[in-house]
Amino acid sequence: MKESFPEILKGYFKQFLPLIVTLFLVLLSFVQIHFSFFYVFKPDFALMCLYFWTLYRSDLFGILSILFLGLVVDSLSGVPFGMNILVFIFAYLLTLAYGSYIHTKSFLMSWIAFAFISFLCFLFKWLLFSVYYKVFLNFGHVFVSCLATLLLYPLVACLNVYVQTCFLGDDEVIDEQR
Repeated sequence: MKESFPEILKGYFKQFLPLIVTLFLVLLSFVQIHFSFFYVFKPDFALMCLYFWTLYRSDLFGILSILFLGLVVDSLSGVPFGMNILVFIFAYLLTLAYGSYIHTKSFLMSWIAFAFISFLCFLFKWLLFSVYYKVFLNFGHVFVSCLATLLLYPLVACLNVYVQTCFLGDDEVIDEQR
């Protein structure tokens, strides 16, 4: 039976919804807020969403989504091109490697795993920038951003769970890895 045009659009919308939500949060994070502590307090919403969607819906958030997300973040942040793409691929591979174990555990265990993966990603990003600029950059700002990312992860995860539950549904999970 042929699908109607609205059903086809609905299918594409569901397929790209994790990327759309992630891009919305990334764009929201680049809105200028004029408080002095927001320049140091810079959580990585892209990393939070990348971890969540890779862990729970890797069928909808694959390597092409990661590359596009890295491209957008590199373009908006003004960093040397490819830095965030490398970090996001690193996070994606780590999440895929340990995802089958983490996926079946409680939220607390998932949060602890996210803490470990995000710390490694922030450390990797700090090393890449230090090598690029040929000087060891201040690790304090990186640590505060990592801590902000860890503290805000439950809120972003709740938003993503809401999107998953309301728009994607649990019966549509197609994941051959688990």
